[in-house]
Amino acid sequence: MKPVETMKVLVASVIAVVVMVGIARFSYTPMIPEMVGALGLSTSVVGMLATVNYAGYLTGALLITRISDLGLKVRLYQLGLVVAVISTVLMGFTTNVWLWFLLRFVSGLSTSAGMLLGAGLLMSWLIKHNQKSELGVFFSGIGLGIVLTAVVAELIKDAFTWDAQWVIYGLVALVLLVPAWHWMPDYRACALPQTAARGAGDGRSRFIRILQLAYFCAGVGYVVTATFLVAIAEGMPQLSGHGWLIWLVVGLAATPACWLWDVFSRRWGQWLALYLAYTLNAVSIMMLIVNADLIGVMLSAVIYGASFIGIVSMMLAMVGRVFPENPSRPMSRLTFSYGIAQMLAPAVVGYLADVEGNYTNGLWLTLIVMALGVVMLHLARKMDQRGQGASASSPP
Repeated sequence: MKPVETMKVLVASVIAVVVMVGIARFSYTPMIPEMVGALGLSTSVVGMLATVNYAGYLTGALLITRISDLGLKVRLYQLGLVVAVISTVLMGFTTNVWLWFLLRFVSGLSTSAGMLLGAGLLMSWLIKHNQKSELGVFFSGIGLGIVLTAVVAELIKDAFTWDAQWVIYGLVALVLLVPAWHWMPDYRACALPQTAARGAGDGRSRFIRILQLAYFCAGVGYVVTATFLVAIAEGMPQLSGHGWLIWLVVGLAATPACWLWDVFSRRWGQWLALYLAYTLNAVSIMMLIVNADLIGVMLSAVIYGASFIGIVSMMLAMVGRVFPENPSRPMSRLTFSYGIAQMLAPAVVGYLADVEGNYTNGLWLTLIVMALGVVMLHLARKMDQRGQGASASSPP
């Protein structure tokens, strides 16, 4: 495989993430104030639009766990690219709330295709072509998507109406779709045989369940900061009206971090890298408790962006290597756990903030959950080591 061809495949995968995750999902964040200001949307409608989008994402994750046919995965991945563009553009052509709900749900389905089918297909391609089975470059598309939507939002918010802004996001996605589609390899030729990998059978099932618990904890750490970091920033006179800047900082930190985590993992081991990523995520939360000034919030955003994306990248790559014959399925199982955390945690922390008038106890609770995540990681590591030992001692 020529380096140029490998680069095209990686670039196509990253661009697809930008389209199906960055634009199809994250463009809604800067569009909220635009739609509220122009149309007077209620808070409940704004929240429901976010909820149905995530419901679509979780539905897609659940469906992917049931799919083993590689040809179907490829077709759904390609469909996800097209749906991401169409569902984004059409948001600007209606004011019917129910149609918005439908479009955001379908957009969520396309995001699951980009994240999970895309990661699984790329992992199979990398293994098939004897490349490093790492997904850091792939997941850098999430950070790039955050940066892109933040920058585009700032460029168009004053010059265009809310409906035109949606169309612009869709047109940007359409332009990016061209190289993503043109450089996409024939993933159908990347089928791998079923393997009796280490920790086979019940051992592998227990391993993935423990990882699901660890990833659930990481989901809590991710979503609490994602939900309340911008609100904390907006409460500061220096950043009032510029919450998008904090989101931009998160994206800028996340974009190179995936590759750096791969380098660290290669040098020091995947488990140590995950321990460190969980710890840094906790540190970013702690900073919001003990030092919620401008410098503290900005530094917290950098550490948060770098750590959460590393956890996502390394965890999904790990299960992809353990289950190389169908990596999308365990990736989807982990993502479903991550998603459940994202549905529950903001409600709990938000309730505590309403009752107590601040986020402090909610953030402390998040830290406790992250500590439990490290415990789950440790249990998974022990099980992985036992599986490797059993595999080495078994007859060929």
